[in-house]
Amino acid sequence: MIESYQLEIIRKRLAARLFWIIVFICAFFLYYFFQGYYPDIRLWMRRIFSESGSNIWSGWSDLIRSFGIINVRTTPQEASIYLGSGTYTSNEKRMSDYGDYTMHITESGYLSNTMDFRIDREKPFFIEKVSLLPKPIYRKLQKSNELYQVTDNTYIIRTASGLIWSGATMTGRVNYSGSLDQIGGVYFMTNRGVLRWSTDKFLIADQYIQDYVETCPHVEWVSRLFSCPQVHSLLTEWHQYMTGILDISRGLIARSGSIREISDGNIGKIWDQTGTIDLSQMIRIDAELYMSNFGVLSPVASTVEPIVLPLEHIISATTLADDMLFIGDRDGSYHLIIRHSSDPIDRERDIILPVHLSYKDARFHTLSGNILIETTGGILFIYRGSNDLNWIVEWEILSYSESGVAYRQDEQIWWADWNKQP
Repeated sequence: MIESYQLEIIRKRLAARLFWIIVFICAFFLYYFFQGYYPDIRLWMRRIFSESGSNIWSGWSDLIRSFGIINVRTTPQEASIYLGSGTYTSNEKRMSDYGDYTMHITESGYLSNTMDFRIDREKPFFIEKVSLLPKPIYRKLQKSNELYQVTDNTYIIRTASGLIWSGATMTGRVNYSGSLDQIGGVYFMTNRGVLRWSTDKFLIADQYIQDYVETCPHVEWVSRLFSCPQVHSLLTEWHQYMTGILDISRGLIARSGSIREISDGNIGKIWDQTGTIDLSQMIRIDAELYMSNFGVLSPVASTVEPIVLPLEHIISATTLADDMLFIGDRDGSYHLIIRHSSDPIDRERDIILPVHLSYKDARFHTLSGNILIETTGGILFIYRGSNDLNWIVEWEILSYSESGVAYRQDEQIWWADWNKQP
């Protein structure tokens, strides 16, 4: 009886020990799993069945491997996705070993996308939402003499028979036979004075604007405000008047002792600045102002860190969503530098741009999370996460909107529309 009782105790102790051993083993593997490691069972099986008796040992990396996660969602969802030599499914969450990968995404009627990325301990994941851009449709507009962009999505096309107006569809008609010279935006100088375009008709501009334009020999429209360089003054649409203007450029106003921001056609933030002011060396990124000097952006405000770039000169810069974009030159070539907020600096993308375009007044746009660069001589499109350049238009750009772009080709006005689904 006593012997049976002792055997029962021994069995329970062994069971308890086995239980805790299993718990500790599982805890060990779970700990390393959540640290980004997993046991390479395939390698163990190869050692057992094909290398039995071998005492070669090359370290824990033989048995414990690191992994990351790849998760890419596409629009349209039915796009074909190739990861290396295999296939991938949209929104699939795949465990992948550390290393360099290439993903190719294609779908009929859309611009294809190729992304190169790396998964390692510094960034053990690649998570992207990719919206493919429909291939643009190009069409020549009916015979026209001139096109004016009055707002982001509204255009006036003047023909011999009157005015055809609209945004992307170029429909609607307003007859107007008088003189028409665009000052800028919705404002036109005519034989009736200054007119303002409103929805589908011309209205007489208010008296403040009439008086300012009539007294200025050569009024200019800069950053959505009226400027008179001859008398160094400006006027906003909301009747803010300012004198002593040294320069207006890049959405900034230079006056003696200060630089002022232009925000939505109004005068905004002010930075004190001593000495000679050269707006061509000033770059505004969000609400901060930087001075550009040989690849370094030094903040005017001392509380902001400088930005050092692999460029000899910086031409323009901006932020789009979580990306910081810079255009500059190096070794005789133009480069686009893209820095993503969640990526280490050594992951920044360096894309060589066409050398025949002018990037001084380039404008950056986001299109379904991707990057579009508008210049006077062409439109470039870059998928987020990709280094491939796509030409949208390679002609003189007349106007840009989110749905398309008007351009001049062979003395005719054309329209490139990327807003239509295949």
